[in-house]
Amino acid sequence: MDDAPEKLWYTEAELASLLRVHPSTVSRRVREGNLPVKPLVVGARRVYPVAEVHRLAGLLA
Repeated sequence: MDDAPEKLWYTEAELASLLRVHPSTVSRRVREGNLPVKPLVVGARRVYPVAEVHRLAGLLA
């Protein structure tokens, strides 16, 4: 049994890895409206909701 908490957020680097693009490509696509995932800004970092990314992946599959 795994007691690790469920992951709620992807970092920009993690999302870029999933999409097989550079992290700057993720931020550019979000800024241009080509990637419909709204980030949460935490300090100087952007994080992306796992549920929304998975929902989007289901739409794109």
